[in-house]
Amino acid sequence: MGEPEQEWAESILGQVIHTYSVFKDKTKLYPEYLPDRLPHREPQLKSLAQVFKPLLTSKSEGIHRVILTGGYGTGKTATSRMFGKTIATIAQKHGLSLKYIHINCYKARTLPQVLIAISNALQISIPHRGLSSQEMMKGIIDELEDTDSYAIVALDEFDYFVQSNPVNSVYFLVRMYDDDFLGKKRVHFIFITRNTSLIHSLDKSISTFFMHNVIYFPPYSSRELSSILKDRVELAFYDGTVSEEVINYIAHLEGYDKDGSGSARTAIEILMRAGESADSSGRQRVSIDDVRKAHIVVKPELAMLQDTLEALSTHYLILLLAIVKTLKKQESSFVRIGDVEETYRVLCESYGEKPRRHTQIYTYIMDMKKMRIIHTKTSGKGFRGKSTLVGISSAPLDILEARLEETIKTRL
Repeated sequence: MGEPEQEWAESILGQVIHTYSVFKDKTKLYPEYLPDRLPHREPQLKSLAQVFKPLLTSKSEGIHRVILTGGYGTGKTATSRMFGKTIATIAQKHGLSLKYIHINCYKARTLPQVLIAISNALQISIPHRGLSSQEMMKGIIDELEDTDSYAIVALDEFDYFVQSNPVNSVYFLVRMYDDDFLGKKRVHFIFITRNTSLIHSLDKSISTFFMHNVIYFPPYSSRELSSILKDRVELAFYDGTVSEEVINYIAHLEGYDKDGSGSARTAIEILMRAGESADSSGRQRVSIDDVRKAHIVVKPELAMLQDTLEALSTHYLILLLAIVKTLKKQESSFVRIGDVEETYRVLCESYGEKPRRHTQIYTYIMDMKKMRIIHTKTSGKGFRGKSTLVGISSAPLDILEARLEETIKTRL
């Protein structure tokens, strides 16, 4: 690049880089950030402590398991992570070696994958092939026994695991100590779900064990969201850039008592997008208009999808982008898988990726159906022949397309 061209590019980049920002630390608004305190989740933290208290006092003579259940953005994951981090520290002070392990069941989708994730987190060397689930778990427990250690395993999005696996895999996790594993109970579980209806539908031999300890996470009220947002504003924004009016407006939009989603995650994302809107306009304060723009962009359905998108592999993302682009091109609510495959192959070529075969693509589509990202149906009137059709209703196509392209670009 010659000197004039470099100066031209530097001047453009400098307009962005050296422009004032309302953000002091935007990472404090990211989904993965765990704050030092969780307002309005003190009762749930206390309930978790009550469930696992015997682990510290009697060194696990019994098995401890609990369900955390509530809608999207109600603090289940954050509460579980905070509890796990804190209980491990307290256990150490009691002379107990305790490890908290957090597993997302979108990533670890099968029982063997869950057991591998546990062994990896515990730094236990267990062969990943040639062993049954019982043998893998025995290896984990033997290692914990040898080191006189314990583990609390949190299985996030567990309803997806229940939906995607045979009932005997669920039975294995819930009642693993019934037959083969005697002595001290070294592995304990936190099951995190968005609702318990799927668990209620299981055989009573499983569901009754699940429902013994249930901790509910209600949606947040506007007053509760207001206090949560105030905490995040102090951490993420410079003083004076976000008014109390802006905070209360977001809380009013999303508060459950105001017919909103009751989701802290959605409210925090609206706050972040509103800050980005102020930055892009070169203003030093976030306005109500910035919030209105952000609210249009941050649909609760799309915010809920974000966790799922982050867990998907690159070819899932490219295939989902192909579905979006095909739907937009045909201006239809459903499109044929064959048409999606054509778009997918073109996208793979543009991204420098080798396209998967038809059978693998079909598997990806069925997986995304189970995750409730897409819908499928069999073709009927208006379509020649019988084939599988794919549609999306989980988010506006334009917004989802932009989010997917951004995610794929970052990934590659």
